[in-house]
Amino acid sequence: MMKIAIIGFGWLGLPLGKALLEKDHEIVGTTTTFSKIEMLEELGFSAAILDLSNELTQESNLFFEKTDICILNFPPKRKNSDQNIQFYGEQLLKAIQPFSSKTKFIFVSSSGIYPDSILIAKEDEFDRLSILNDNQLAYAEEVLHQKLGDRLTIIRMAGLIGEDRQIAKYFAGKAEIPNGKSPVNLIHQKDCIGIISKIIETNFWGEIFNACASFHPSREEYYTFSCAELNLQKPTFISETNPRISKTVDNSKSKTVLGYQYQLDNPFDFIQN
Repeated sequence: MMKIAIIGFGWLGLPLGKALLEKDHEIVGTTTTFSKIEMLEELGFSAAILDLSNELTQESNLFFEKTDICILNFPPKRKNSDQNIQFYGEQLLKAIQPFSSKTKFIFVSSSGIYPDSILIAKEDEFDRLSILNDNQLAYAEEVLHQKLGDRLTIIRMAGLIGEDRQIAKYFAGKAEIPNGKSPVNLIHQKDCIGIISKIIETNFWGEIFNACASFHPSREEYYTFSCAELNLQKPTFISETNPRISKTVDNSKSKTVLGYQYQLDNPFDFIQN
């Protein structure tokens, strides 16, 4: 049994915590609201308030004492302007302060770090330093790496799907959508949990992994199919003579190096799960 901290009990953090709890780990975590603490404790978690806008208290240090693994699972703010390129990384550095020099970390990053100009996005063929000053994810990954070294493993998650999160809902009934021929890069919640669990079980540290389903239908194929399955109005797409094709996220390293087998490897199977 290990003591595992989850910073961010949201759409992914909560079911992840439940899955790790079932494996007899001690799960501690944070929330930003007092009202959520009682709910988390009823589920079997130890929870505390973590307010990164203020100085961390001594209570935070005691709460996270002897933590084996910390999962950093809170996203950056959507706005990506000059004044907050570094803000997200600074928040993450603040979040890791209460932990000891022996704690290992998993950072839930995003495949959004890859520019669309990279047609095949592979972890070991991309230099985040090339976009460090323009991309808050790149900056966050780099400052965490500089601070933690081989105690850090980064997972670049593709678009998150599962439970009540279905991307088709955002496109239902919309018209003249561009880039219909570009591939979708998606991962189901079950595999988000699975790949994090695999890293914990195998002690795979000091690595970067893409996490994404292997099959990449086009945006037009997938959104049209998904809307039909969910009984939503189908979207329409612009007919483009020379369509712009954006990146495909390659997941081969997660399968060959980490040895992870995806439970839902085709987005067409996501709707019923």
